[in-house]
Amino acid sequence: MTLGARIGRLAQLTLQDPQSAARVLLAEGVPMKARSAGLLLVAVLSAMLASLQINGGESLDPFSALMLASPLRAAVLQWLFLAVSVGLVYRVGRAFGGQGSFVDALLVVVWLQLIMLGFQVLQLAVLLFSPNLAGLIGLISFGLYLWLMTIFIAELHGFTARGLVFLVMILTALAAGFLLAVVLILFLGPEALMPNV
Repeated sequence: MTLGARIGRLAQLTLQDPQSAARVLLAEGVPMKARSAGLLLVAVLSAMLASLQINGGESLDPFSALMLASPLRAAVLQWLFLAVSVGLVYRVGRAFGGQGSFVDALLVVVWLQLIMLGFQVLQLAVLLFSPNLAGLIGLISFGLYLWLMTIFIAELHGFTARGLVFLVMILTALAAGFLLAVVLILFLGPEALMPNV
């Protein structure tokens, strides 16, 4: 079976049976170099698609518009965001008694971001003729991401209480978002987080 076919089958399994997909993914033995390259690749692709969405007329807050105006800047920021996500998935999970490793946390984040890229492409295509439907796809894909991430983190760390995993994940994201907002206000001023009026 070719690599493309294996990725396609695993993507299908991820949407149909995420718990089994997580087990298959973690058992793949993907080399560390491939995991690191994957993080860079999905960051670049995600930044490119986000930049295309801006050109497609999607309105954003001033900070997001500034960051996405440069594809290179967007790629760097996306990579940093994903790298921080890997660290949080690993460290917070271990703090609660999880058994997952950093390299496996990296693999999980890269894989789920790759899955989300498919929805990002779909959203961009739909945006051309129906912005409202594209927005709905964005909401659905975000909910799907939270669901998949909860299951994959639980499988990564050996947790059985998915509700608790979801709660901790949301609280961690809120705390990280709050810290990011404080940093942005300190360096860019309050207007960086305010939508255009």
